[in-house]
Amino acid sequence: MIILVNPRATRPANRRFPLSVMAIGAAIPNEDWEIVDGNMPNLDIVTRISEIVAARQATSDPVRAIAFTVMPGPQLANAVPLTKTIKARHAEIPVIWGGNFGSLYPAPVLNASYIDWLVRGQGEQTFTELLDVLKGSRDPFDVAGLCFRKPDGTHHIGTERHWVGPDELPAPPYHKIPVHEYLRPTFLGKRSGVYQASIGCPYACNFCGVISVFGRREQVQKPACTAEHLGLLASQYGMDSVHFYDNNFFLNDAHAREIADCFEPLGLRWWCEARVDALLRFSDETWRRLKHAGLSMVFCGAESGSNHVLRKMQKGITVEQILEAAARTREHGIIPEFSFVFGDPDEPEQEIDNTLGFIRKLKVVNPAMELITYFYTPTPQRRDTYGNVDPLAGTPTTLEEWITPEWISWMTHEDPHLPWLNRRLKARVEDFELVLKSRFPSIHDRRTRSWGKMAARVLAESRWRRGDYANPHFLRRVRNWARIEPDDAQAYGHLRAEGALP
Repeated sequence: MIILVNPRATRPANRRFPLSVMAIGAAIPNEDWEIVDGNMPNLDIVTRISEIVAARQATSDPVRAIAFTVMPGPQLANAVPLTKTIKARHAEIPVIWGGNFGSLYPAPVLNASYIDWLVRGQGEQTFTELLDVLKGSRDPFDVAGLCFRKPDGTHHIGTERHWVGPDELPAPPYHKIPVHEYLRPTFLGKRSGVYQASIGCPYACNFCGVISVFGRREQVQKPACTAEHLGLLASQYGMDSVHFYDNNFFLNDAHAREIADCFEPLGLRWWCEARVDALLRFSDETWRRLKHAGLSMVFCGAESGSNHVLRKMQKGITVEQILEAAARTREHGIIPEFSFVFGDPDEPEQEIDNTLGFIRKLKVVNPAMELITYFYTPTPQRRDTYGNVDPLAGTPTTLEEWITPEWISWMTHEDPHLPWLNRRLKARVEDFELVLKSRFPSIHDRRTRSWGKMAARVLAESRWRRGDYANPHFLRRVRNWARIEPDDAQAYGHLRAEGALP
């Protein structure tokens, strides 16, 4: 019996399918396994794990491993104390970590005495072979992707495993989770799910953490296979919409048309990420097919309002292309969501001025445009295609330091305390975002009462027209008064609900 643990990463209301541990479970069909998801409501995760251990203790199949998936940020903050507690209660059971954090930073994981094994990189095959190690039938030094402490206290970092694409892996085991409990309302629909149809990204943006784990590689599931899995969720569980986790959903025009043809019969509304330059290569007919097939919003990394900075980022696009993408999405009735990274180390103030002005231009081209903001925090990159991560100088060597408030702020990009981005500059970005999202309420915002949105829109209209974003204290107060529920400081990325402005 294997317990697969998904530590808390967000509020229960924002829970999504635990895809990472589902994938591991699907890869070990000859083992009994159970998922314990810390994002579920009213769950005492420590008690639940202990109940499973106790129930299995006297059987022929006792719990022989407890495995945790761990992402940087809020999930890490919850995973460290949780793992400590579980190991203290069940010292005899091997504890395994996997996921993005350990793949980027193996050393602090291996320095933790309460963690016995680390699965680094794509984990399905490595985890299966680790179970053979635990049975005593395999040498751990021969397992690619496996990391552990050697008897002398030094670390063994297994050779990186050559990863495979989704079509080579088992289908998600939806029968092993309470699917209905994960279909949550979003702007897309009343019963939204999530899915990932590809792994990796072939582009070279030098600020991105994706290539830190995968390098410039991508493997994509056949659209017909994706549609088959989504069709099962729609027909058996009533899913009406889906949010794709893929970093780069469309390969080219032909691939986009194939997706549209396969998705159209499903009747789902969907959100995905795409490259600006890839979208501009689509024909008008492809745009029409995608819209008819349910594409409702597309997220694009715009990142900057300066071609100079975009070149420094190795983004591979121009501001002119971003504006054209805004126009094309408006023409075809698809909402664009553009992300921007603030805090250029060389010229932060000038870059902020350029980008805020550029966002105003985008709003003119496409008033439906949605804005996502991030503050630049450096991410370690690959030395080579299959080499080790080159960690940043000064990153913590213990998990305990990683979960201090300063490092959690760094990982979530929310308040990284960067030497080149002082409080005044950060406040300029936050105040601009508050005025913009008050003047143009976000379609995502389910946390602000309708009267609050209306009042904020009226109050922000003259500020937006004048370009005055400084010290919008009263505007912030109105939005706080109209808040339906409090902010979640541990929600970020796609789990960050709109309305949670500073």
